[in-house]
Amino acid sequence: MIRRATKISLIFTIISALLIFAFCGCSSPGQPASEEDSATGISEDGQSGEAAQSGEEETREQPVEEVVEPVNLDSAQFGATLDGYIPSYMCTDTDNFIKVTITNTSDFTWRASGEQMVRIGYHFYGQDVEFQEYDKTSRTALPNDLAPGESAVVEVLINDIINPGSYAIHIDPVVEGYAWFSSKNVPMLEGAAFFNECKAE
Repeated sequence: MIRRATKISLIFTIISALLIFAFCGCSSPGQPASEEDSATGISEDGQSGEAAQSGEEETREQPVEEVVEPVNLDSAQFGATLDGYIPSYMCTDTDNFIKVTITNTSDFTWRASGEQMVRIGYHFYGQDVEFQEYDKTSRTALPNDLAPGESAVVEVLINDIINPGSYAIHIDPVVEGYAWFSSKNVPMLEGAAFFNECKAE
């Protein structure tokens, strides 16, 4: 009788345990997550698979900014060649553009923007009129950075001469905030032009 009661008790205990696990729906330690969790892509840290993937994409898409070390201009070698010509007639009442091919013969890269950028300016001196300007003239940007030996075609803007007369024009590159190339003994592109109104009344 005692053995029979023990067997019945053991069977009852096993059945109870099976029923508990069946209704609980719990997975035992070490078992994989349910299909529902796998479908939603929930990671161990509680972040969904889509969110984790998006975070990885954002990290990959972040551009790496180029660090440009400034040039020691005091010890740099300045050089430039300018090929083109100064038109003999230009306008006082509209923009003038002079096509120039410029080549970097310096020992440093010319930057088209940012710190130490190089642009193309000019100086003008009246020949039969008393008007002149050396520094405060319009500047024309380079189309891109120019490494030593590289060239670019630039349409140099001339629009500061508003009084009719004959002028000497000197086209001159400049490192903004530092110096004109001509101050470093670099030859300019020079020519003479007569300025007058061009627009019909």
